[in-house]
Amino acid sequence: MAKKTTTLDKSITHFLSPKHWLTWCFMGIAYLLSYLPWSLQQGLGKYLGRLLHLIAKRRRHICDVNLKICYPEMTDIARKALTKAHFESMGKGTIETFSSWFQDQKKFQSRTTFEGQEVVDNVLAKGRGCILISGHFSSLDICGSQMPRFMDVHPIYKLQTNPVMNWVMERQRQAIFSKTIERTNMREVLKSLKQNKAVWYAVDQDYGRKNSVFAPFYGRQCATIAHIGRIANMTNAPVVLYDYSRTKNGYHLSLTEVENYPSQDDIENATRINELMQAVIEPKKEQYFWTHRRFKTQVIPDTPSPYDK
Repeated sequence: MAKKTTTLDKSITHFLSPKHWLTWCFMGIAYLLSYLPWSLQQGLGKYLGRLLHLIAKRRRHICDVNLKICYPEMTDIARKALTKAHFESMGKGTIETFSSWFQDQKKFQSRTTFEGQEVVDNVLAKGRGCILISGHFSSLDICGSQMPRFMDVHPIYKLQTNPVMNWVMERQRQAIFSKTIERTNMREVLKSLKQNKAVWYAVDQDYGRKNSVFAPFYGRQCATIAHIGRIANMTNAPVVLYDYSRTKNGYHLSLTEVENYPSQDDIENATRINELMQAVIEPKKEQYFWTHRRFKTQVIPDTPSPYDK
């Protein structure tokens, strides 16, 4: 597997060799698709999702396993319908990502509603910055690109293995956000909080045993990142739940301060995080990233993954 490294110190000339031409061709198509009208993008994304549902067998299997774990009472018919709706939502999210990369974000202001300006004012008035926490939903990129209108957000991001994708992604996010932070750079996280900025973590992925504690998520113990509570305890920065979604005519963003958090117990804090994630997933199940291997790390080491066939 290729090493994940930042491309911020490299010019485009580093990525013009023939081995990158296919990716650049894909980027060209993505660029053109970003100019389509919003309604056409949504329709095209829906059919792209249906295509992915047919050909992405591994991702379809992961989605099915996750839904069986989280909704054991769900019938086969209902689960298959939700899986199909999920892929349609992810197809829409793919096209939206292209728009977030290649279009002026002012283009989407009229389609975006926001709830929580008083939360922004209250938490930043404390002078300790704040920690935004969210889940992974299919509208992540397009909704995230609207957040700087309401507060100065420094998102935590994960490097990609494809260097051309990294080159585009890192520059796009630099153009939108005043600062982005690679997920292992804790020094920059603390610096941003000290400067009274918002640091944004998506907290619902399995980062392995080393960086996690086990806490229930939909009734099943799963690896949950522990350092949200630790950072909050260290800095006294308030924690804010960031919820976002695709609506019939656009997007909705909302912020809610998480009260009585954190405690001094990592598992208790992780449990609270997972409860918050469940609460924001339920109204829009199909938009959640069910194709992530949320339960890949087992409580007992060497126990087979539920995604193994």
